[in-house]
Amino acid sequence: MLEMLVYPVSAVIKLWHWLLADVLGMGPSAAWVASVILLVVTVRALIMPFALQQYRISRVGFLVRPHLARIKAQYADATSPEAIAAEKQAMKKVQDEHNYNPLAGCIPALIQFPVFIGLYRLLRWMAVPTDGDNHTIGILTPQDLETFRAASLFDAPLPAYMAMPPEHLAALGTTEAQVRAVALPMVIAAVIFTCSNLAISQMRNRSTLDWENAMTRKSYGLLWWAIPLVALSLISAGLSGIVPIAVLLYWVTGNLWTMTQTILFWAWTVRRYPAEALHREFWAETKQKAEELRAARKERTRSRRAKRLRALRHPGEAGAIARELRAEKRERKQEKAREKQERKALQKARNEASRQLARDKKRQKQDQME
Repeated sequence: MLEMLVYPVSAVIKLWHWLLADVLGMGPSAAWVASVILLVVTVRALIMPFALQQYRISRVGFLVRPHLARIKAQYADATSPEAIAAEKQAMKKVQDEHNYNPLAGCIPALIQFPVFIGLYRLLRWMAVPTDGDNHTIGILTPQDLETFRAASLFDAPLPAYMAMPPEHLAALGTTEAQVRAVALPMVIAAVIFTCSNLAISQMRNRSTLDWENAMTRKSYGLLWWAIPLVALSLISAGLSGIVPIAVLLYWVTGNLWTMTQTILFWAWTVRRYPAEALHREFWAETKQKAEELRAARKERTRSRRAKRLRALRHPGEAGAIARELRAEKRERKQEKAREKQERKALQKARNEASRQLARDKKRQKQDQME
């Protein structure tokens, strides 16, 4: 897959280098540096419609949520084929009115991700001879690769990286100090832009967060903790990994583009698809319910801890407290099992009704064909 993506991406960078060096007369070194930047800009611009579609679907999903929740609540206990059909028809009507297809939100990510990986791998293969084809990479010829690897940014060769052995740096005609003077500010810029992107995305996600979904809530909380880990990983890779100047240039350009795009697309979707009182009230209600559940869990945890501490302070009561804790745990476990069993029974009845509905539709279709 990556090898297939290398061909169109390499064609873009070669086209830019030809325009800058051969047509406009720019120096070979400056032409390659500019080509890397323009390569990132070109590829990101080409896939920008898919990114915008992803933002639109996310925003519309937030707007249809209260309508779909109302329908689900109305038919929550429905177990007849007629009721299931009415529920599906009502949900489809809401989705059609808002031009919303939840599955379409997966397509932009599936398109963008391999392109990002292919772009990164191409620059790495170009910069590090041992990682790529020593003859050709995509449509780039050995002469193209030779001139690329001889290019530099502020006297730091594009293939150089901070952890490169001194003898390899000497072979490139540079020193560790020269490379560090260029690479370190770029690593810092990449870390700042990347962490800013994550923080902005988190704020955007919070404004439309599905508080009823436990997995979504947990993912949202974990991502805040992931931001410092991402920063440490990027710093470690930049300082001690094989991350050439060319790849750092890609990191900085790509993350700067992402940050600008996120802000602009977020502002556009909010303006294009404004939230009404209904949406804000539903978001606030679901948030309050989630916080109440979280507070109840914390209160149970505090209560258990308090009882254990009392048992330590009053050993004579330890047996009674232990029995009380076991009884509470058993009661809670039985309650969860009962709720789970009720949900499974209801879901089983609904699934059977859905299957019966599908059989009825199939039979009607066969009758019409006859």
